[in-house]
Amino acid sequence: MKLSTMIFRSRFIEGETVHLKRLGLSLDAIADRLTQIGRGSAQPMTSRHPLVTFPPNFKISRQGCHKALKRALAREPALEVKELRQIDTDRCEDLYKNLQLGIQKGNPGSIRSGVKVLEHKAKINGYLAPRRYEVTGKDGAPLALLELLAAIGPLDDQGKKNED
Repeated sequence: MKLSTMIFRSRFIEGETVHLKRLGLSLDAIADRLTQIGRGSAQPMTSRHPLVTFPPNFKISRQGCHKALKRALAREPALEVKELRQIDTDRCEDLYKNLQLGIQKGNPGSIRSGVKVLEHKAKINGYLAPRRYEVTGKDGAPLALLELLAAIGPLDDQGKKNED
C-alpha cells in the first residue's frame, strides 16, 4: 500500500501539534507556527519525512490543529495517572530550577513563584498537609451541628440548600 502525500502531511501535522502542545503553546499559536512551516518561513520542531509537502499559501486553522491533536492522542496509549504525575512533577522541577537565580538574588517575584511551584508539586504528589476548617459562632466558639443547620437553613438529600 502506498501512502499518499496527504497522509504524510497529516501525520507530520499531528506530530508537530502534539510536540508544540506539550511545550505549552495554545492552539492559535500552533496554527500560526504550522502555517509558517507550511509556507517555508519556519523550521519544524520534529523531523519531517521527505514526502511531506505543502500546497502554496498553506494555512491551518485552530480547529484543524484541534482535530490533529485529537487524532494523534487517540492513536497514543493513554498515560496512567502515575506517568502523568511524573511528567507534571518533572515540569515543576524544571520551573523551580529556572527560578533559582532569582530566588538566590532575593527577588520577591521569583520567591513567590517558587513557593507556588512547590505547593503545586505537593498537591500533585499528594503530600500537601490537609487543611482544617472550623466554623465558629459569634462568640468564637465552635458551632454545634444543629446551630449550623439552623443558620444555613434546610438541606435537600444531596446536601444542597432548599430554596422553598
